[in-house]
Amino acid sequence: MSGGVDSSVAAYMLKEHGADIEGVFMYNWDTRDESGNCPSEKDWRDVQNVCSQLEIKCHKINLVKQYWNQVFSIVLDEYAQGRTPNPDILCNSQIKFGVLLDEIQRRLNTSNAWFATGHYAQIKRNETNITLHRGIDVSKDQSYFLSTLNNNQLKRVVFPLGGLYKSNVRILAKHLRLITAEKDESMGICFVGERKRFDKFLAEYLPQNPGNILSNNMHLIGKHNGLFTKTIGQLAGISGASEKWYIYAKDLKTNSMYAVKGRNHALLHTKYAVAGPVHWISGAPLGFNLNSEITLQVKIRYLQEPLSCIVRQTTNKDNINVEFSEAQYAVASGQYLVFYQGDCCLGSAQVYTPQDTG
Repeated sequence: MSGGVDSSVAAYMLKEHGADIEGVFMYNWDTRDESGNCPSEKDWRDVQNVCSQLEIKCHKINLVKQYWNQVFSIVLDEYAQGRTPNPDILCNSQIKFGVLLDEIQRRLNTSNAWFATGHYAQIKRNETNITLHRGIDVSKDQSYFLSTLNNNQLKRVVFPLGGLYKSNVRILAKHLRLITAEKDESMGICFVGERKRFDKFLAEYLPQNPGNILSNNMHLIGKHNGLFTKTIGQLAGISGASEKWYIYAKDLKTNSMYAVKGRNHALLHTKYAVAGPVHWISGAPLGFNLNSEITLQVKIRYLQEPLSCIVRQTTNKDNINVEFSEAQYAVASGQYLVFYQGDCCLGSAQVYTPQDTG
């Protein structure tokens, strides 16, 4: 339980179905914000209050060390290399459905306990397989963030909210008078908070390494404070410029960024990407092998609607070549490409190199 309305309602639904449940709060970040407040402490109090309302036990599990080692340090290294990682995806596979799940089973001294979260996603099971699917509420679907999980992690997981719309979850929470019914959604990355600029946050942990911002004609147009401070597609922040400049590439060797005028410039768009290692949740799609190609749907960002793409395996079987049905804006190395067939989330791969449209 996170202290939000979704996990609160998920707990209520499970109890109503007769499940013997206990709430678990994952504490993974203990740094206070600029005003001296620790958001996690408020969330923990909300979890305790909801569990009291539902008359269930609750537990707080401290995973700060594991989160630092298995998520945050990796994220920092990725940004230092000029890439654009996704800490939420990494947290789900390594911490929430990894270390936390193992710790729960250890404390209960059983591997038979089921694990539920408030994610908007669905799991379908048959005698031989487990598959992950998009939530009914596509505007809240969170299968994107679960795309690096595997069958073993999903085999005893349930998502009670997968068949509900967020608006109905709010209505139910208000009807139950849950303390979290009116609580705002958390939109920031958990270790950043919502008031702090992400580049300034990273600067607290990564050394500033100023370099040049060059135009696509190799003219010096500005300076940056480190490759981590801007991502592909972001405004370059060129002072005094009559037009807006956007970052389209980074060069780790020269510590340079490259920018073009206008958001519609061809260098900001690509139809191709090399990604890997590819992870299939329930095995590779039927018919996909080294000598073939397959048409799937892909999401480059969480809120994007899936679009058609052609996936081809490279001679390195861990990597894939992806051809988008139409040129995509600001595809950056480190981003996750998440693949679908219909509403079934098949898996994902991290972008190595976006390739220009030629």
